[in-house]
Amino acid sequence: MKNIYLFILSALSLALIASGCKKITEEHQDIYKYVPPPPKPISDSVPLCGSISGTMLAGKTYYVNCDIYVNAGDSLVIQPGVKVYFRNHAGLIVKGNLFSLGTQSNPIWLTVEGQTKTDNPVVNYSVQKDSAFNGIWKGIIGDVTCQYMILKWTHLEYCGALAGANGSGAYAIAGLKTTDNCYAVYFSNGNGYLVIEDSWVYGTVDDALRIGGQGGKIAILRSTFEKCGKTGGDILNIKAGGVGDMAYNMFIGGATNSLKAANSGIAPGLANCEVNVYNNTIVNSGYRQTKTGRGGSINYENGARGKVFNNLIVNCKFGLRLNTNVPDTAYMYNNNYGYNYYWADSLSVANEIFPEAAGSVTKPVATDFPNPFTYLPANYKYIPNQPYDGSKAVQVGNPMFVNYPLPVKGGYRLQDITAIGNFNFNLQPTSPCIGKGYTGFSPMAVVPVDPKYGVTTYSMPGRDIGCYQFNGTGNLH
Repeated sequence: MKNIYLFILSALSLALIASGCKKITEEHQDIYKYVPPPPKPISDSVPLCGSISGTMLAGKTYYVNCDIYVNAGDSLVIQPGVKVYFRNHAGLIVKGNLFSLGTQSNPIWLTVEGQTKTDNPVVNYSVQKDSAFNGIWKGIIGDVTCQYMILKWTHLEYCGALAGANGSGAYAIAGLKTTDNCYAVYFSNGNGYLVIEDSWVYGTVDDALRIGGQGGKIAILRSTFEKCGKTGGDILNIKAGGVGDMAYNMFIGGATNSLKAANSGIAPGLANCEVNVYNNTIVNSGYRQTKTGRGGSINYENGARGKVFNNLIVNCKFGLRLNTNVPDTAYMYNNNYGYNYYWADSLSVANEIFPEAAGSVTKPVATDFPNPFTYLPANYKYIPNQPYDGSKAVQVGNPMFVNYPLPVKGGYRLQDITAIGNFNFNLQPTSPCIGKGYTGFSPMAVVPVDPKYGVTTYSMPGRDIGCYQFNGTGNLH
């Protein structure tokens, strides 16, 4: 039964690769409609530990007492409504396949017990007092043999335990030493597929997602990321070989960059890091990273490329940063970014819409808002350490969220607001972000479209700036 299941997945993958992974051709519709026999049920009667395969059954609660492994050739399927509680700093190592198939009405929870969230703003907020950054379980580590890692309507919480905790040496897969904190999700298979759609990540010590090693084909869509990175780490960190789309995501309170693409770690046979970043909303990002010139909103470096449009960037430490060590910067400058919307409470924020930090060479484009040519000096050049006076961009063009104060009031610092809590980042009917998006491009769409084994649906570039579309599409959280 397992072999039949894997044969179907392999056939599906090869068919879509042959067609460019852009659409399902008519001759393959029968494959997509095929429903494989359900794998064997996994019992919830005793805590799990060691090798695991089969199906976690809908609505059940499972406990994990030590690291669990999905061996190469095996699959773990998690049905809607399942809760998995990790104990003893355990984690999930996937050498085979993982399908976490929650639904909007019955999401899946991969978390720990007994934690109380502190999501309301706190004046002089301290990460040391917030359990979100304690790294209570490791997270999900995909080995190079992991072909499918599919997370739909899935909560990941409190990840980032030390790699060496519980005596596991398998986390060397992700290049981690025993004293390093794990990522919430790690993936490394250039021919494999990673999907994180309509999901949530809450509380990590380091990166929330790291694509490393051999890269991978990715789709990170319509998901929400809160409190990621204690004093460092990016939220979505894509290295050499990572190819795909990151769109309609909500980010708030990230330590460093919310979205980072870097062609570092390139090896023979790996694809160039190429990621489209569009229609994301990024709030209060970059303030827990203490290293000079680090931390911001969106960052491309080391030859990474992609399209960057329609992002709503609010009170972030830096705006879009293209680095001087990008040898193919001309690619990015060739009309591949723009229509990004910035809000700055203060002059210090406005002065870093175009990062002054060494290594940044972001070129102003007139389609951004506010139009940079209304506040940059006539002789401004996009070279490192080129300061400018952004006073004309301070508090210009309030995006008009349904419920979030701009400028921030109540004595809070920007770094004091790290979670959505009771705020609502949808757009009011009179928001200047409505109708200002650029739709003249398409997703890379390198992951197959399938209700279970791929992307449920690709959200096309939106007419409204940010992840929440006024017509109710986009991010549904």
